[in-house]
Amino acid sequence: MQNNLIRGAIAALALGALAACSSTKPPQAEMAVAQSAIQRVSTAPQVTANAPVELQNARDLWSKAQRAMEDKKYEDARRYAEAAEAEARVAESRAQVAENQSRLEAVKRGYQSQPAPMPAPVPAPVR
Repeated sequence: MQNNLIRGAIAALALGALAACSSTKPPQAEMAVAQSAIQRVSTAPQVTANAPVELQNARDLWSKAQRAMEDKKYEDARRYAEAAEAEARVAESRAQVAENQSRLEAVKRGYQSQPAPMPAPVPAPVR
C-alpha cells in the first residue's frame, strides 16, 4: 500500500516536472536583446581595446544561450541570454571608464603644462 503511494507521488512529480518544462516559452525577447547588446559593443573600438575579457565573456554566454535554445532548454537559454547582455553592458561600462580616465589624464597634463598665473600687481601706496 505504501509503495503504491510512493509510486503515485513519484509519477505525479515526474508529470509535473514534464509539464513545467513544456510550458516554458522560448525567450525570444531576451535572446534579441542580448544579441543586440553584443553586436553594439562588438563594433565599438573602445570596447575591444579596453574590455576584451568582458566582451569575450559576453560572446561565450551568448553561445551557451544559443546552444540551450537549440536543445529547447529555454530556462537555461533565458539565463545565459540575460547574463550575456549584462556582461556586454559591463564591457561597455569598463570601456567608458577607461575613456573617461584617459580624458581626465589629458586635462591634468594640460593643466600642469600651463604656466602658473602671474600674481596681480600690488598698487603703489598713495602718498
